[in-house]
Amino acid sequence: MTNRDLKSKAETSPADAPWKLHQVTAELNARPFPKIELPTNIFRLCLRGRDALSSIQELVTELLPSIDWEDTTRGKLIHAKYKDIDVNIERHTEFISLTLISPHGDEMSASSILPSDWHTRIRGDIVVAVDCQCRERQEIQPQWVCASELEGGLAHGYFNFKVAEDGHTKIFLDFEAKASARAIGRVALQVIEIETYRSFAALGLPIAREVQSELANIAYRIPRDSMNASMDNSNKAAEERFHVLNGIATELEMIWQRTSFRFSACQAYWSLVQSRLTSLNEMPLDRRLTIGAFLERRLEPAVATYQSTSRQRSDLANQVDNMATFLQTRIELALQTQNAELLASLNQSAKRQLRLQQTVEGISVVAISYYLVGLAKDVLPWLLSVMPGLDASQARALLVLVTVPIVWLILRSLLFKHDT
Repeated sequence: MTNRDLKSKAETSPADAPWKLHQVTAELNARPFPKIELPTNIFRLCLRGRDALSSIQELVTELLPSIDWEDTTRGKLIHAKYKDIDVNIERHTEFISLTLISPHGDEMSASSILPSDWHTRIRGDIVVAVDCQCRERQEIQPQWVCASELEGGLAHGYFNFKVAEDGHTKIFLDFEAKASARAIGRVALQVIEIETYRSFAALGLPIAREVQSELANIAYRIPRDSMNASMDNSNKAAEERFHVLNGIATELEMIWQRTSFRFSACQAYWSLVQSRLTSLNEMPLDRRLTIGAFLERRLEPAVATYQSTSRQRSDLANQVDNMATFLQTRIELALQTQNAELLASLNQSAKRQLRLQQTVEGISVVAISYYLVGLAKDVLPWLLSVMPGLDASQARALLVLVTVPIVWLILRSLLFKHDT
């Protein structure tokens, strides 16, 4: 390495590092846990659809007209402040989230700062709308369906998993008085993520039920005699079955295109729910179901449904593919048999044509020779007068013996030239 190279390396600043390294590092540090003091109300709204981002923009722009929306188009988290309320907007893979963190200790939802008609102005699909109240611990909350102890008693989490009259699901968290703001933010954010991801994990269930009905219909339509069809059946029937199987294979491919992303995403969301529960070190609080136990009873069957539906589609696709391969082989074998029979027929025809040609050739030799010998008889008296010692019968025999081979050789020569 030269001195110039060493100098250049020494003068290289962190800003000159590869762009991808900066991008990955920024992505890892873009979502720190918020610091939350008690009491606090949190509202999270998650939208999906083509117009989800524009809907969020219209809602928030009225509150924060100077917000920089360029960050969301790059997939980053936008932090803003409306009075004393934190506003966080984040663009995920398939949805946009709006999180409002209000330090007010009243019973009102943090979403009260949004326009009163925001529900009707949303153009995307509302998948999550959740209110989370964070309070200092006072007493056990008996009115909630599910209760869990989180992080060794640092917090108690309460869920109902029902949509309230205002269209929001509700979460209640109470914390030890000594809990730090960072710990409160970490627990609250992870609990809200559990509600977010469990909602998205359930999105595929109606699709799975619809697809199962389609798969049952497809399974009924598969021609079951395709593998047992005897070789002496008509080739036309085999071709009809092959076309039916091709149509079914196309339907199965379309089902895969329609469901593969959704089912895979739902299973990934369920894995995120489980990882959040594990990181929170969830334990039973009392005799009520824990959050994890409730979700396991409700969501694991849904995930199993996604998996079984995917397997059923895959099994049907393999079955149809095997049947189509069998029929295609059978059709090709039948065509080869037909071609062999046709070639054999052509061979027999060629043999017959050759025998006919040889017969015609022999007749032609005889006819031409007979004609030429007849013409030569006119010359025979003159030949006998010139050669008195020549016998007439011998002369005629000699004429025939000479004429016939000559005619045969001439005809063979002409046929050979014609063939070449």
